[in-house]
Amino acid sequence: MPARRKMPLELADTAAARRRALTVVTTMAPSSGLHDEALRRGWRLLSLPLLNLVLPAGVEPRGALVDVLPDDKVILPLRRRGCPMVRLGNLPHPQDGQVPAVLPDLAAEGRLAARHFAERRFRDVGYVGSIPWSDARTFYEAFRDAAENLGMTCHLCRFGARPGEARAAWMARKRRAVTAWLREAPRPLGLLARGPPLAATYSLWAAEAGYRVPEDVAVLSRGGAPEICGACLPTLSSIDPDGPGRLRIACDLLARMMKGERPPERPILVPPRGITERESTNLIAVPDQRVAAALRYLWAHLDKDTSVNNVADAVGTSRRTLERTFRLHLGRSIVTELRRKRVEELCRLLRTTDLTLAELAPVVGFRNQPHLHTTFRRALGMTPRQYRMRNGPNAERGTRNAE
Repeated sequence: MPARRKMPLELADTAAARRRALTVVTTMAPSSGLHDEALRRGWRLLSLPLLNLVLPAGVEPRGALVDVLPDDKVILPLRRRGCPMVRLGNLPHPQDGQVPAVLPDLAAEGRLAARHFAERRFRDVGYVGSIPWSDARTFYEAFRDAAENLGMTCHLCRFGARPGEARAAWMARKRRAVTAWLREAPRPLGLLARGPPLAATYSLWAAEAGYRVPEDVAVLSRGGAPEICGACLPTLSSIDPDGPGRLRIACDLLARMMKGERPPERPILVPPRGITERESTNLIAVPDQRVAAALRYLWAHLDKDTSVNNVADAVGTSRRTLERTFRLHLGRSIVTELRRKRVEELCRLLRTTDLTLAELAPVVGFRNQPHLHTTFRRALGMTPRQYRMRNGPNAERGTRNAE
């Protein structure tokens, strides 16, 4: 009888590791982020969408990550088995006490959007909502309330489809309604959109109606990957709802539940990571064109050794006139605004990149790190390193339970 061939050592190690791994099933579409989280925890991940939504015979999952509602028939067999389960969703559900949920903090996102427009001196903001309300009502109401508390007026346009209406007819009618609403709204207007497709559409409709984006209508999107927001014209400023952070928190919760921890009774709300500013809101809304031009020049030359004389020459006015007009409209000096914008841009880069501080400093115009540290700490009360630890790509995010 021929000798039995031995399995290569590396394959034997892999097979043994797979036998030891905890099997976790998911209804979520496969992604690199999900794969990495499972790998980091030693889980063997099984994707139900790739298995025709049927759990193979003999598989005994130790946990489940789902993105469907708790009463969805796909996960009912898992629930009957008593399989620990965590839901990644958008809105609370009556059965969240049985299937704990990790959700975006939509109210915090709405408040963040309002502050973004307030910081840019907008007096009027707007939102286009659906009839009936979609899952964005909490998002809109928090935006409206925060805007009003910050002294802005919030304008609402709501639009719904008619029974049996074809999508093309509905879109044509919505386009006319939104364009008419934009014509009636005060300008400049800060417009908040529920996602990149809507934000891009509203930007296009505004431009076709003769309005400049962002000078007349500034558009901010909720969510959207950089490759999507960066491919629009103009590029879209966007709220980062921290999808990777929600996934990490959900996996941490599931790992604890698989060890016997009781699930939380209320959903865990994960706050947004911040706003990535791009062209669609890259301005401060001021009526004086000299100040607006000065701001555009400053923001486009953050990496340069820009002086007040440089700015005055670029705008075509005297230094004294520009300084007086600038302070009149913004309540701060040109030098203070340049420092504020450099810190804001540095914060964005700390949140979204892994570049070292030495690499980032010249990008935002700081020629030495002691000056950068002093300016940053004075503005935010922490060092750049502390800021990145709290908000960067690998940060541990703070959460709160829904009330």
